Amino acid sequence: MPGGTAPGVIRLGVLGDPIAHSLSPALHRAALASLGLEGESAAFPTPRAELAGRLRDLAAGGFRGVNLTHPLKEEALGLLARVSEAARRSRSVNTVSFGPDGPSGETTDGPGFLDLLRSLGREPGAERAVLLGAGGAARSLALALGEAGSTVTLSARHAARADDPPAAWVPWRSAEERAAIAAATLVVNATPLRGEEGPVALDLVPRDALVVDLLYGDPITPWVTRARAMGLQAWDGLGLLVFQARRSLELWLERRVEIEPLARAVGWPR
Repeated sequence: MPGGTAPGVIRLGVLGDPIAHSLSPALHRAALASLGLEGESAAFPTPRAELAGRLRDLAAGGFRGVNLTHPLKEEALGLLARVSEAARRSRSVNTVSFGPDGPSGETTDGPGFLDLLRSLGREPGAERAVLLGAGGAARSLALALGEAGSTVTLSARHAARADDPPAAWVPWRSAEERAAIAAATLVVNATPLRGEEGPVALDLVPRDALVVDLLYGDPITPWVTRARAMGLQAWDGLGLLVFQARRSLELWLERRVEIEPLARAVGWPR
C-alpha cells in the first residue's frame, strides 16, 4: 500500500481479485486532474478473505474511497457501517467511502448504466431488457432498470431469492430465455463468458436490439465484435466502467465530474 502521502492528497483505489487489468485508477486520476486536485489511485489485489483487513488498512491510511469489483461486491455488505438502500436491495457494493463514522457502501453500477443508455440515445424506461447472469452487477442493473420503468428479465442458473430485485426470472438456456431474447430491445451479458459465442447465440437477438457486454479488455470482446459484424449496435463494458466511475467520483469528491476526461483516459467510445 502506498505510504508517505502528503496531507491534502486524495487517495483512491480499486479492489478485486484479479485486479491487474482494471482501468479504474486511470479514471480516478483523470477526474482528479480535470478538477485540479492532487491525488493518487492504485489497484489492490484483494481476495474475499482479505477484504475486512484491507478496508481497515485503507481507512487508517487516509483513503477517501475505493471501487470494488469481482468477487467483493456482495462480500462487502457485512463489513460496512452503512449501505445505501440500492446496495442492500441489489446485494452489491461497488463504491466504498471512508468517513469519520466508518465506511459506507453504494452501488453506482445501475445508475451508471442508465447514464450510459441515455448517452447512446436510449430511454431506459422504454427498454425490454434481458440480463444474462445474476451477479452483483446484474442485480444492480435490474434494480435501476426496473425503477426506471423498463421490463426486466434475468436469466440465471439458479432460482430467484425472495430478496432479489423484482424482475422476471427465467432458467439459463431455456425456452423462456429464448422467448425473452426474441422480444428484447436490450440484451446484456453480465456473465464471465468471453468467447465469440458469448452467453447466447447472437442470431436469437432482434436486429434492432442493443447488445452490451459488461466485460471489457483490449481488444474489444469477441462477442461484441461478432455482434457488430452482424449489424447489431453493440458495446463492451468500457462504457459502463466510465459512467459508474463518474458516479463514484462525484460521491467522493462532492462535486460535478465531467464525463469527457474520463472517456478520453480509457478511449471510450470505441
